[in-house]
Amino acid sequence: MSKTGSQDNFVAYIAAAVVIGLVGVFVLTWNHLKSPTVSTGIAYAKFGPYRVETQTFALSATLVVQTDTGDADWPNRHKDALNVIFRKVLADTDAGTIKSPNRMQLLQDALTRASNTGLNTKVVQSVLLTDFTFEEHVP
Repeated sequence: MSKTGSQDNFVAYIAAAVVIGLVGVFVLTWNHLKSPTVSTGIAYAKFGPYRVETQTFALSATLVVQTDTGDADWPNRHKDALNVIFRKVLADTDAGTIKSPNRMQLLQDALTRASNTGLNTKVVQSVLLTDFTFEEHVP
């Protein structure tokens, strides 16, 4: 009789473990669904087109400023300052940088850095080139 009793106890322990496990999964799922979700969406603001001509080259560019959705209106509030910064960075770019293999990334990084530094912020996640043309002046 003790063998049957111990088998009954074993089945009861397994059943209890399964029920406790299911309750645990339910509680974790419930908590996950009820917890507030933090949206870290991305917002874009279009700038340009810009046309910059130097003695050695001419370039045209259209840009977008990438921010968090919570700062989506920030680029429009600082549009004038950003326009000045973007024109300056584009004008100060040398032909060697533009001809380099990773030219777009270098230029985008310079625009992003200049935006955040010039306005003393970290709101600008990235400045992306959406349209870009480059013309070299041959003497």
